[in-house]
Amino acid sequence: HQFDFTIDDEFFADLDQDLISSGSLEAKIELDKNDAFIQMNISVKGLVELTCDRSLELFDYPIDETRQIIFKYGDQETELDHQMVMITNETERIDVGHYLFEFIGLAVPMKQLHPRYDQEEEEFGTLVYRSEAEPLENDQQGPDPRWGALKKLKKN
Repeated sequence: HQFDFTIDDEFFADLDQDLISSGSLEAKIELDKNDAFIQMNISVKGLVELTCDRSLELFDYPIDETRQIIFKYGDQETELDHQMVMITNETERIDVGHYLFEFIGLAVPMKQLHPRYDQEEEEFGTLVYRSEAEPLENDQQGPDPRWGALKKLKKN
């Protein structure tokens, strides 16, 4: 079975989350049902609107994800790992909205930078700001004498 969904702002508003508030994506879900399991292949493509961590400007970030989940029949409903979920034989419906959002969220980078900063990130690496070290007021040439007193306590 194949299902097509349009994911828009209304989808993100219905979820109780702060990661993504706006987007326009197309999702294709293909279900292959067997006697022992259901294999679900999910493909999501489109754009989500993110806020740049550096400038707080909004920008569109492209999403192109393909994932697979296997629903295995068992005694209880539980998530076995990130790709396998156990469902009972009486399960009539599977809510795929949670899985769609999860896959979209996993495609969003931890560090959300506007595309115009991509070149700067490559040039400077992870260091963005640097200040010169301030000289200490009591700049001494040897170790701090307080350490010597502490070392004496350690020997006792």
